[in-house]
Amino acid sequence: MADIIRPDLCVIGAGALGIDLALLARQRGLDVVLVDIPGTDRVDPAQGSLRRAAFLASAARAHAIRTADQVGLDTPAPKPNFRAITEHAAALAATAAPRDAVERLAALGVITLEGAASFVDQRSLRCGDTTIRAGQFALATGAQSVIPALLGLDDVPYFTPETIADNIRKLSHLVVIGGSPQALELAQAYRRLGSMVTIVPQGGMLAGFEPELVAILLQILREEGIVIRDDAEVTAIVPRSQGTGVTLHTPAGEDGLDVSHILVAMGRAPVLDARLLDKLKLRRDRLRPDHLLVGSDGQTSNGRVSAIGGAAGQDHPHVAARQAGLLVERLVGQSNGRLDPHKLPRFVATEPALAQLGTFAGDKPLRAGQSVLRANLAETDAARAMGQMQGAVRLVIGSKGTITGAGAVGPGVGEIIAMLALAVSRGLTPGDLAHLALPQSSIGAALLDLAARHLAQQERPGWKRRLPGLARFLP
Repeated sequence: MADIIRPDLCVIGAGALGIDLALLARQRGLDVVLVDIPGTDRVDPAQGSLRRAAFLASAARAHAIRTADQVGLDTPAPKPNFRAITEHAAALAATAAPRDAVERLAALGVITLEGAASFVDQRSLRCGDTTIRAGQFALATGAQSVIPALLGLDDVPYFTPETIADNIRKLSHLVVIGGSPQALELAQAYRRLGSMVTIVPQGGMLAGFEPELVAILLQILREEGIVIRDDAEVTAIVPRSQGTGVTLHTPAGEDGLDVSHILVAMGRAPVLDARLLDKLKLRRDRLRPDHLLVGSDGQTSNGRVSAIGGAAGQDHPHVAARQAGLLVERLVGQSNGRLDPHKLPRFVATEPALAQLGTFAGDKPLRAGQSVLRANLAETDAARAMGQMQGAVRLVIGSKGTITGAGAVGPGVGEIIAMLALAVSRGLTPGDLAHLALPQSSIGAALLDLAARHLAQQERPGWKRRLPGLARFLP
């Protein structure tokens, strides 16, 4: 007879995020079952991000050496060793590998089931001979790279952001198809390591980011020698005996590229196995049919099923980890478990980096009561000292005077967006930033300029304007 178990939480997907969620829930006293489905992507997004960050750091170091003469240093040009760079990045990422042995999970009280699984009704999951009727199911099945239906693409080898991490050779001419953050990050890294690089955004470049900030970043990338064909779209891949042909459609007609390698970086889509989820009949996002319709708490259209991480369309490891924490908090009754997307920073780890959070008007006119403050990061002492003279920070001020959106591109934007994320979450005004005591050598000092400008624009009551003069007559 089939076993029936009734845990508080059943985590579906034994990748790093699923394991972390299971352990976190167990630490809070919940009964947990972890279902390891064959074929589920076990790549740890946090590990992958660390490996990519290490690769980008090597490329940044090579660029710094190559441009050292700009700050008075005479050094020989670097000679990248791709095998050594790749092995260094892999070794660094391995230090963050999750300890996911079944024995360890069992010792901590997590029941692990392996094998094909599927929902048999709206509240029951079957895995082998075991039926699971959990208080809550969590989909942690991950995501996979979006591969476009391009003629000839399947006839040639190509990289994705995951597979290119194992490359140990210099790529003579890399074409990057896509305009995602990873597309730009890897394009810049390979250019700095000596490859010719062409980016074809294929429909959009950094969708959702402020156009002015994106334009500044693209100009910097072009100055580094990256060719950005935002006037073109890839229509076909042509296999050749030597290299690969890429057919482009442009307003002026057909064009082409001769390349050595292809990187497809058009984002990721959730792994949602129909055999697993068919009986649930979960609703899909109308604008993104390959995504589930989920609320701010990760809840799907079935009250017993939540999605986190890649399964919920979220690829940023720090956000996915917070989703897991909020789910556990909701299950133990300590919070409503909701995540406000307007308070989550989005980051492009190019150099300089691009970061943004909150609501931005983009090319649309501002709503009544809204205003925008802008500062040039090149005017800060820190930017001058580093010789990085391009960059900007923008704040969107809501009708109530609080900061509702923020974006920055330039050196040191990580520290700026961290402070602004706190400001947005606490409902602070630009005037509140004026109370910060920031060293002039910090890029963040640009916020003081914005705060002073905002205060200067505010009208003061007449009696306050007369206070400085009256103070002269007081003893």
